[in-house]
Amino acid sequence: MTLQSKTIYKFLPYVLFIFVHILLLNVNTAEWGDSYRILRGSEFIRKGSYPEDEKRPPLYSFSLAVRPTAADPVVWARGFMFVVGLAGFFLFEKFLRQIIKDPRFVFVGMLLLLLNPDFLYWSIRVMADVPFALLALLAIYLYKKWKDSWNFKRLFILGIVAGLSILTRFEGYMLAASLLLSLFIDHGKKLELKKIRVYFYYGTGILLVVLPWFLYRNPFVSKYLEEPAGRSYDLKMIWTYFASLFSIYGFVPAFVLFIARKKEMLVFFKNNPHISIFLFWELLLILLWPAAIPRLFVAIIPLLILLLTLSLEKWWEAGKENKKLFVFAGVLLLFYAGSQFILKLQFLILDKPLFAALFAMQVLAIFFIIKKKFLPTVVSLVVITSLWSWSVISLHKDIFISVKNAAEYVARNLEGKVAYNDVSSVSDFYLNVLDTPKVSGFYYNTESKKNLTYEALRQTGADYFLITNEHNTTMELDLGSRPYLRPVKDFSYNVNGAEFFAKIVRFERKD
Repeated sequence: MTLQSKTIYKFLPYVLFIFVHILLLNVNTAEWGDSYRILRGSEFIRKGSYPEDEKRPPLYSFSLAVRPTAADPVVWARGFMFVVGLAGFFLFEKFLRQIIKDPRFVFVGMLLLLLNPDFLYWSIRVMADVPFALLALLAIYLYKKWKDSWNFKRLFILGIVAGLSILTRFEGYMLAASLLLSLFIDHGKKLELKKIRVYFYYGTGILLVVLPWFLYRNPFVSKYLEEPAGRSYDLKMIWTYFASLFSIYGFVPAFVLFIARKKEMLVFFKNNPHISIFLFWELLLILLWPAAIPRLFVAIIPLLILLLTLSLEKWWEAGKENKKLFVFAGVLLLFYAGSQFILKLQFLILDKPLFAALFAMQVLAIFFIIKKKFLPTVVSLVVITSLWSWSVISLHKDIFISVKNAAEYVARNLEGKVAYNDVSSVSDFYLNVLDTPKVSGFYYNTESKKNLTYEALRQTGADYFLITNEHNTTMELDLGSRPYLRPVKDFSYNVNGAEFFAKIVRFERKD
């Protein structure tokens, strides 16, 4: 391998990461509703409290609270995500090098993470999934690094990282338990420390981090624990789960390589219980929490990409051409095509011409892999995942565009009380959370006609109403038959073929 090729493999992924993430830094018009809840939490923290009705752990909001007063909270949070993503990318390289020996495949693995449709999308959103993935990856990396040389200090540090993950997302409990169980499994093999002290120092590290939060609030009464109770678990839910899982790479035939190198995969899982246990529990959690598909996969995507990269490396080393792989790849692609035809999942390509093009390109890519054509394989995977990611980002970049722009307009230009029917937390953030002394807002259901009568509106005490169809595109609003509602500003947009509006109207009182 030449010095030039080594340099390319080493630095090109970072150049591409910076380029891609700067390009996408503000591509989203607004954030998801959960993002504004997180930002709301950070504003509360800046004032010395935390919302009583917030179900999320506080660490991510706490991190976002450390910002200059003059900085826009959304832009600051996006910048924070860029820094976290870059740190995670650097750590992922070190993690890959623990397992992957060939620099070419470390390079491939980094590109697969950078352009992964699910991971890239959530890395440019103000959500805690990528920060949690960073902490999970750090804990797994440290466990592997120190596996043969444990001491009390290292166990304590591992506990601290696990504790920080618990304060970031509820999945941190599974990570902490996975590491504890792995320590127990490895105890009889390589751990030479006194048994009780191993768990004591690891547990002390966790407790040091989480105890202040536990004393402040009992995390086990969170609404998170109630969400799966009302789910209907049927064949469609399981189908959606597996369709999303097989498509998580942005390259559906990837799982064929696991079959091709199944012996190496089984050895890897056996030798790395800290990875296999956490991966198993996460996959089980996602199955039990289908509403969060495919976002919940973010925490384990770095691990799944490691497995794919390892499979590719082993295939290049010893794999023999096998026509059965074409058959397995064809079955997976047909399953993906049939699933998307019926389920129409938003993250799995809804654009029909693009879907057809990517389907054909995936067939070509598996051909290059089986024939061991390295450069064509890399190029085809980059093109496939880039187009897939572009499709996902384009489809979702204008969510809540009308209500976000309307809420900003109200906050900057109006005075008084504003009633809104927005349930996404966007209006609440701009009218109540940010410093807007001249205006305040509250929720009011304006989709019911009886709630739009003069008397009903008068009893609300509102001066203005912000009425949007962002949550119900079939909603109709007839202002002509309601002269007491005078139009002030209309924000209407056509997004992916649907008409979204947010209308600001003034309530004209007779008295």
